Amino acid sequence: MDDAARDPLTHVATAGEYVALLRDVRRRSGLTYREITRLASAAGHWLPPSTLATMLGRTTLPRERTVVALLVACGTTPADVRRWVETRRNIEARLGERDRWENQAVPTTSSPPAAPQQVANSEPVVDGGAAVNVAPAANSEPAVDVAPAGTVVGPVRPTPPRVTAPWPTRRWHRLAVLAMLGVLTVGASGVLLPGAAATVDSSPSDGCPLILRQGMYGPCVLDLQERLVAGGLDVPVDGWFGPDTTSRLIVFQAFGGLPVSGTADGRVLDELSGAVKVPPTWTEDRIGKEVRRVFPEDPGGAVQLARCLSGLDPYRVEIAGDGSRRWGLFQFSDEELSRLGVDRRTALDPGWSIGAARHVWSRTGDFGHWHCTASR
Repeated sequence: MDDAARDPLTHVATAGEYVALLRDVRRRSGLTYREITRLASAAGHWLPPSTLATMLGRTTLPRERTVVALLVACGTTPADVRRWVETRRNIEARLGERDRWENQAVPTTSSPPAAPQQVANSEPVVDGGAAVNVAPAANSEPAVDVAPAGTVVGPVRPTPPRVTAPWPTRRWHRLAVLAMLGVLTVGASGVLLPGAAATVDSSPSDGCPLILRQGMYGPCVLDLQERLVAGGLDVPVDGWFGPDTTSRLIVFQAFGGLPVSGTADGRVLDELSGAVKVPPTWTEDRIGKEVRRVFPEDPGGAVQLARCLSGLDPYRVEIAGDGSRRWGLFQFSDEELSRLGVDRRTALDPGWSIGAARHVWSRTGDFGHWHCTASR
């Protein structure tokens, strides 16, 4: 059996069959949607779990960049990725030709029959005050065309047919253009260049508000949360723009050097899809050990305070009613950071936050500087 017979990709003819093969690739990889998202992100692609689930749950042709992201995450070789992309483009070309021919195949309205041509040596005959042009026809009665009295009917030239390129020629022209685009998209090393434009479907942010803010709910917020997760921030992916999403968004803005607004506009979404990643932070176990080491006088009380203030989350940002913010493990305010000459990224460093808390404690001998009554 030759390679073409063993390779099902060579026999794919429809978008549904193409998606079915993609589902098979995902199944054989043994990876979960979350694992595929993480591997795709590590390779420089953006493929949220919801986008992956939507793509594999439909029978329509998926976007090229999502196909590439899935294949790369599943360990497909660059050569096979190119074959998948070529097959997808061929299917897209066929769909485009079919749609164009269906749009052109519109029934034309009936029009009056064209006047017969004047036959050589025929003479106009006057009958009842009207000029009649008689043209003989084989095995039929003479055709009679009636015109107003006093009008001499001359020859009528037929409309020349519209000259168009035959269908195979137009089809190959289209495929040649697509092939040229493929050459521009695929680098000499055989790896798809980043930033290749999608050829079908629209961006996930199409139809979303220009600015996403706390209190909103829906797929646009879900997309934002998935981008935050892909950027290294743990946040519930539930479609609800609540305090947790606001906190994580502020952290991303602080690390990315963006205006710390807690809202997401087009620039923030672009940055979330880019190379900016939030560095991994300490685990709860490491935080607990360090807090106990730094506060040997009252290790349990120090850990309890940090848990109450931030839930032992170094990336916790709380927003007060007046709009001011508190940062990190021990929730230092904007005013305190300014007084200490510390930027927001430093405030999110758990080592700095624990050391700064120890400095405050050394002046007072207790934890009276903080007020926290609710445990997290």
